[in-house]
Amino acid sequence: MTLKISRLLSVFGSTVVATVLLAGCVSTGSAVQAAKDGPDASGPLILQSRFTDAEKGGIEELVKNFNAKGEGTVKLNSIPTDTFNTQLPSYLTSKNPPDVYTWYAGQATRDFADQKLLLDLSSVWAKNTNEFPEALHTLSKDSSGSEVFVPTGYYWWGMYYFKSDFEKLGVTPPKTWDEFLTVAAKIKSQGVNPFTMGLSDNAWLASAWFDYLDVRINGGDFHLKLLAGKKSYDSPEVRKVFAAFKQVLPDFDPAILGTSHNQAVSDFSQGKSAMYLLGAWAQPSVPADKRDDLAFFQFPIVDPSVPIAEEAPTDGLIASAKTDKPKLVKRFLAYVATAEAQTQLAKGQQGTALPANLNATLTLDPLSTQGQAMLKSAKQITQFYNRDAGDAQQTPADTAMTSFIAHPENLDQILKDWDAAAKKIRATS
Repeated sequence: MTLKISRLLSVFGSTVVATVLLAGCVSTGSAVQAAKDGPDASGPLILQSRFTDAEKGGIEELVKNFNAKGEGTVKLNSIPTDTFNTQLPSYLTSKNPPDVYTWYAGQATRDFADQKLLLDLSSVWAKNTNEFPEALHTLSKDSSGSEVFVPTGYYWWGMYYFKSDFEKLGVTPPKTWDEFLTVAAKIKSQGVNPFTMGLSDNAWLASAWFDYLDVRINGGDFHLKLLAGKKSYDSPEVRKVFAAFKQVLPDFDPAILGTSHNQAVSDFSQGKSAMYLLGAWAQPSVPADKRDDLAFFQFPIVDPSVPIAEEAPTDGLIASAKTDKPKLVKRFLAYVATAEAQTQLAKGQQGTALPANLNATLTLDPLSTQGQAMLKSAKQITQFYNRDAGDAQQTPADTAMTSFIAHPENLDQILKDWDAAAKKIRATS
């Protein structure tokens, strides 16, 4: 199978560039490669990084600190994110690939592992298993259950609002779906749009609503099976998701299909729209003088009998099965997995990602503390739609969601088209 990684999904805030990416199609296969026997080759370990300028400080400091330990030398190559994601399959399938790569957990890693392109990192995990949430451990495995990924950070999604706006509107954060609908109705009655989205340049943002409604109604297991092609989009379960989404459609800014994300954030910051379902990466997009007023709440519970799953896109490192320095790779990744290294990494990043190691000693701000607690309490962690389904699947998802927003009466055809497009992509990938 050939992986095609081409799509760059970017959100440009006033002070931050946040990128949500995933590549790959669903595949099945056998276990990853074991390390080569014998001594390592000479020379430095090559770490190929796709971190943005806002993140580079952390990875540079991490490499510097490892090299100072005298256990080997790591050389960092920082590649622009779009170039990195396009070239990663070529890197991994080349004759002499770089040794280690920054990448994404879950299906994005599993696709490469199932092609035997990744090094088995079970020995690294054996030293640190208890320091990571079990949900992140699961995201770090290939299809056979071998660990092939070392998580370094993850972030939450939430329903963002401004505390002062809620106070003026006389509402409080809802916990259940019925409360959510009641709050939306009260906000709308006062001439404010309850929700916004900037879909003209970032249609993928609508997938957050699909993901959360699906895990709240049908559960995380069904959601992951659906995105892996094991369930049908043209099904009663998915129809329940859209029935719930239809309930809130009248509460969105009517212009969302023609509104950019930047404009949606501006409208949100000015109180024209009261709530925006976003990842933590969007927080710096809010004007600096409004950030202390920013808050979020957990996406409401629709069915209390469904175990709670939360979206938590997870970043980390993978290693090439072809590395000629497997011992050094494992020493380096064992260091990366430590609380010390992950504390240093997080401190050097200008973002809102949480360290994956539970023992990291980073001082968290109130929103990060809330996000961490929410993710720790979740029974299951999913990522974002294209990370769990594969990048090629995002386009039909965008089409389905925006078509439904424009013409909800066409749901039957929309779901048939979505299911057919998803199956075609899997059959030809």
